[in-house]
Amino acid sequence: MQQFQITLKNEKIRVYILLSRVVVFLHIITFLALAIFSNNKIVKWTCIGSLVVLLIIFMLGWLIKKIEWQPGFHAIFLILMITWINMHQYWMAAIPLIFDILFTISVRKLLVIASETNIIYPSIPVKKIQWNMLNNVMIKDNLLTIDFKNNKLIQQQIDDINSIINEKEFNDFCLHQLNK
Repeated sequence: MQQFQITLKNEKIRVYILLSRVVVFLHIITFLALAIFSNNKIVKWTCIGSLVVLLIIFMLGWLIKKIEWQPGFHAIFLILMITWINMHQYWMAAIPLIFDILFTISVRKLLVIASETNIIYPSIPVKKIQWNMLNNVMIKDNLLTIDFKNNKLIQQQIDDINSIINEKEFNDFCLHQLNK
């Protein structure tokens, strides 16, 4: 069974990373303020402990930049959630949880799979597009175009680095599937 895997360009990934950094920074400022000004010893020591752990995570990330695995935002958001839970602030713990879920969704690899039965498109939820719903599917100048019969159109840039694909072979495959 012939199939093509095409990685789409995620052009907003820098914005998502910046937004996550801002959220983490705001939490760190909040923990610093609570550690300095709180009269409750449990809150004070929880914040200090959390800040120390976050500092260790940041230092590890800085030291092991060359290694493929890095303690990313998941570990940081987990520490933020645990800190808020230890202070019995469950609603505040929901904020890093929501941002962790959104971050995971937004920076995922956007992979389109075109097979003989359908096209799997990486939306939320993942769309399985049947060939009989389409007028045309093609790649031209690193732009994937999916033209639906109901006049809907999807156009996305292809990631040059992760998708090495023969345009003519893909377009011929799609034309063959559409003519079945």
